[in-house]
Amino acid sequence: MKKILFTDMDGTLLNDDSKVSDYTRSVLHDISMKGHVIVLSSGRSIHSILDTAKKLDIVVPGMFICAANGAMIYECDADKVLYYSPVSLEDVKNVWNLAKNEGIHIQTYSDKELLVPSKSKEVDYYMIRCPHPLIITDAPWDILKKPPVKLLAIDLNDHEKLDRFGKKISDIYPHLNTLFSNQMYLEVISKDAGKGTALKWLCNYLNIPISLSYAAGDQFNDVSMIKAAGTGIAMSNGDPAIFEFADILSEFDNNHDGLSQYIVKEFI
Repeated sequence: MKKILFTDMDGTLLNDDSKVSDYTRSVLHDISMKGHVIVLSSGRSIHSILDTAKKLDIVVPGMFICAANGAMIYECDADKVLYYSPVSLEDVKNVWNLAKNEGIHIQTYSDKELLVPSKSKEVDYYMIRCPHPLIITDAPWDILKKPPVKLLAIDLNDHEKLDRFGKKISDIYPHLNTLFSNQMYLEVISKDAGKGTALKWLCNYLNIPISLSYAAGDQFNDVSMIKAAGTGIAMSNGDPAIFEFADILSEFDNNHDGLSQYIVKEFI
């Protein structure tokens, strides 16, 4: 029977150098050849995910992309967005100004560009793994042609400050969802988004039972997906706090084909 794999990118499918081994690449291609479905599920934008996947030669027939923590689902073969749950422009303005008042770096996205208030060390750090054309603006809501899929707050040194900021957003704007994709990145998305929501939606769309879905991740933004899947996989290199939500803990880490070592037994 057809199975579906939802895999996070950084820290899960990709190693610490943002690469994949020849072994992992061959496993992904073999899974596709067997008729199974692969979904690249990340906090990154579609532009960043697709660009990385093409460079690594891991785009396979029948592949889907779940971008911005489930706010958007994209069908690669058809070059078509299937699902879109954005943050309103009014919310972008409110969160952006709140971050400015708190002294926290904030950024958002168009289809291909990264919109930031200024060039900063946070932007430089982010662009190492996720390069984008850059737009510097104090009012992205006046530039964006449509509501974006998310905002991202970054603090490279003070996780607690980000945590307090996330709680303040949740208190003031309960229709928004905040979650960490790592200790330095706080994601702000719609309550209707989320990797778990996207998993359920796509399984229903493709008529694949949830019981035949697998989801792998390493951080808190992966928890909803790990919990929603028929089989949830936590990477052994991930945040230990997410291990309790998974059915499987990978034997090997992301630098030693941990995900591929497990799924090859389940899919091939």
